[in-house]
Amino acid sequence: MTQELQKAERRARLLEAANLVGKQVTSIRNLDELLPKTVDIICEAYGFYYAGVFLIDENGKFAVLRAGHGEHGKTMLAAGHKLEVGSHSMIGWATAHRQARIALDVDADAEHFKNQYVPQTRSEMALPLVVNEQVLGAVTVQSTEERAFSEEDILTLQTMADQLAVAINNAYLLKDLERTNAQLLRAKTYEALTAATTQAIHWIGNKALPMTTAIERIKADATSGKVDEEDLDLLSESVRLIIDVKENLLGPIREPQTRPVMAADITQIAASMAGGTPAMLTIQAEPQTPHIQADSAQIARALANIFKNSLEAEAKNILVKIGLSSESKVTISIQDDGLGIMSDMKDKVWAAFISTKEHHTGLGLPAALLVVNQHQGSINLHSSPRQGTTVEICLPVAAQPENLLLSNGAKSILLIDDNDLWAAFALETLTAAGHTVTCALSAQPADLVLLDEVLNTAVMDTVLAQLKASGLLGKTIVLSAAPSVDTVNRFTRKGIANVALKPYSAAELTALA
Repeated sequence: MTQELQKAERRARLLEAANLVGKQVTSIRNLDELLPKTVDIICEAYGFYYAGVFLIDENGKFAVLRAGHGEHGKTMLAAGHKLEVGSHSMIGWATAHRQARIALDVDADAEHFKNQYVPQTRSEMALPLVVNEQVLGAVTVQSTEERAFSEEDILTLQTMADQLAVAINNAYLLKDLERTNAQLLRAKTYEALTAATTQAIHWIGNKALPMTTAIERIKADATSGKVDEEDLDLLSESVRLIIDVKENLLGPIREPQTRPVMAADITQIAASMAGGTPAMLTIQAEPQTPHIQADSAQIARALANIFKNSLEAEAKNILVKIGLSSESKVTISIQDDGLGIMSDMKDKVWAAFISTKEHHTGLGLPAALLVVNQHQGSINLHSSPRQGTTVEICLPVAAQPENLLLSNGAKSILLIDDNDLWAAFALETLTAAGHTVTCALSAQPADLVLLDEVLNTAVMDTVLAQLKASGLLGKTIVLSAAPSVDTVNRFTRKGIANVALKPYSAAELTALA
């Protein structure tokens, strides 16, 4: 009677486990969450020693461990454990033959692979994950007891494996669909860019036409020694507008060169590019906010456009909040106390050449929209007349940069920057790489000088003069998140020939040293 009761309890526990796995596979689309939960359920419900899920790699050559139970699983995942399809192993055999293989005594099974990470295994089964004749991977279940698997165990576990295979296949299909949608969005974006470029060419032609007339009048006036100031103003304004079109509309057409970027730092740089003062800007970044995956130059210019709009709307204070959204994207919220936007203009501000201000191209927000769309992000605007404007940008989180330290030998490094998040990152990283780092806002003896292009607590011309007097200009690298021809020329004229892209990962930073 006791054995019958134990069997009934075990059967109920297995059915509950199968039901739980069934619920998981229908509700979880993220394999990094689904697979670990599945192996944990299997081991906890059955009392097994170990369970793991292998998935076939893109080349179809290896079954790679994607989830493993307990400390054994963590160790194997860290080691990148994988088994060749068709190799001398239970997983290799099951994935090659698309059939389950069960070893009730592993010592007696020729296909059993003696895994150093799970030395106590006495019984093992490998269950293939198959959908529509395609092998996606396999599940391994192992026990410390011989003959540990009953017919009921095998039946319920194979049912779970079949359910899991369907869920994995659905996740793959969803990923393919997302990739296709991204490609479609990309095509639509470039289609819109082409249309906008055509419109820009016509607009530039209209602006350039008066310039030819003004130039002819200036040439005629030059013989008499007089030049009409109105003609000069017309030329200056037309040139400024054309350059504005080039920077904001034609610039974003190029393919973004994305990398992990520190959102708080790029926001501070953008505010400086727009002409904002440190006193009017407050940046609140949540601790441990991950990097964004972005082209730093394009994102900096897009954010600068938003800051320029705030300044032109007579904002006295700008508050920036940076953090992680519920959709796991980095959110940059820019809130000002400026004049705001009239209700009838809110939908129009995203169109090129429409502006709420006179003598403006109206390209700031459209250019920002193009850049954010290219980065697979989103941008929204909330505004009321006389109540300020809030622009919220959401951008994808970057994969965690590899903490790789590169160095050609220890150096004495002078870091000239404000006391901000990036400076703290640079100090910690360079010190970890074995360098001696001095943080200052004035010239100090050093083998190498890293100078941030944007300084809020020091005057750049003063710093450059000190570096020149100390003979350090030749050892100085200017770090720019949004390098341009103007930037390079400006520092070249001051005697600095090396302008580098500002690094946001340990490998990028230490490679400079």
